[in-house]
Amino acid sequence: MRFKTDEQLLEEMKGLPDMKMTEGKKQAILSTIRSTDAHSRTQSEAVVSARRFSGLGKGLAICSVLAATIWMGATLISNNQQSALPDPTNQTPGSTSASPGPEAGKGNAVNPAPVTPQSEQLLPLIRTEAEKGKGFTAPYTVENTVFDQVEKDWGKPDYTDQANGLTYSTYTKRGVVFGYNKGMQLVDIRTTDPRLHQIHLSEVEKAWGKPNRVSEFGNQTIYTYDVTSKYQVKFIFQGLKSAGDTNLVLVRYNVYYPQGNKNLMLYGSNIDMLQDLRELAKNGQTLGSEYRVEKDVFDEIEKQIGKPDVVSYVNGLTYNTYQDRGLVFAFNKGMQVVDIRSYDPRLQAITQAEVLQALGKPTSTATAAGQTIYTYKVTPDYELKIVFSGTAGKPESLYIDHVNIYYPRGTVNNMAG
Repeated sequence: MRFKTDEQLLEEMKGLPDMKMTEGKKQAILSTIRSTDAHSRTQSEAVVSARRFSGLGKGLAICSVLAATIWMGATLISNNQQSALPDPTNQTPGSTSASPGPEAGKGNAVNPAPVTPQSEQLLPLIRTEAEKGKGFTAPYTVENTVFDQVEKDWGKPDYTDQANGLTYSTYTKRGVVFGYNKGMQLVDIRTTDPRLHQIHLSEVEKAWGKPNRVSEFGNQTIYTYDVTSKYQVKFIFQGLKSAGDTNLVLVRYNVYYPQGNKNLMLYGSNIDMLQDLRELAKNGQTLGSEYRVEKDVFDEIEKQIGKPDVVSYVNGLTYNTYQDRGLVFAFNKGMQVVDIRSYDPRLQAITQAEVLQALGKPTSTATAAGQTIYTYKVTPDYELKIVFSGTAGKPESLYIDHVNIYYPRGTVNNMAG
């Protein structure tokens, strides 16, 4: 029987589909074919000596083996080429390399799908959920959920503290803090989801309009929106808008139920709360703080409540801010506390009209930095300052931003102690 040379085999391989292969790959296929051809020759000789097939039978048998071998070689090449392609299951989200597209640089480049800003995705959702009393990352609602249910579902919180008449329990990994009253009713749900950090103050204003109230506290700007007659959303931005920065970044937001933060057993109304505030001020204290101006020194306070979140210096005084407590302590060079400010949210639900009804006409009034300041001289040594957000509008529409218990004599002699 006559067998083909390497040159003849290569000539026949030209009929295969056009595939790119290296010289080494070609030689490997030839070796496979030659080996099979030699094996076929041995088998053919044995069969000829035994049965003496006809010339046509031998030709068909050899052609079949050759065709099968060439097919195997083509399959091997095809598989190798396929394995060189990127695995579509391992593509990075958004990658287009797994499937061929128009060749770049010829006016046919594929443009990626436009990315929807986080503000457009989250701000409508935040409002929709807040109208139900919910944050968008937790299934619980202010007013209607008790903290026992949260603890049953989520387990013990990472830590718990008290501020502004509420207990706050923090679930760090979930990015949620729950504030609840003595009846365990949820009153405040704080969300710190990292996606919020991609939202800026200007985007909130564009989507939600102007807030009902604006306040600044501890190097943060707070926008308060009344989303229903019962619920509020407080957006907390890092930085002070009054400093001229309108691109402030959102760091968290709260869904708040003001009515749930009223201790009806202690205060029957806002009028009762204001009258109690005046009595506290006579003792050098303010709502939400057991410490006193003139009598206490700050280093002792710091030992009890820890380091402040923000430290600033104004007119020879040091102001230390505790954001979660809603308190600011100012002290002189002798560490004597001379000013305590309370940003208690219970006070922030009180209007100027209610202040006038409870406390009467102030000793003096002033406006500064977009705020109205009422000063009441409660003793010869102490002043109660009530600061409202805004300088215009009806008394029923101006709300308290914060209150101060102030010891003027301690600010004059900065070495007092």
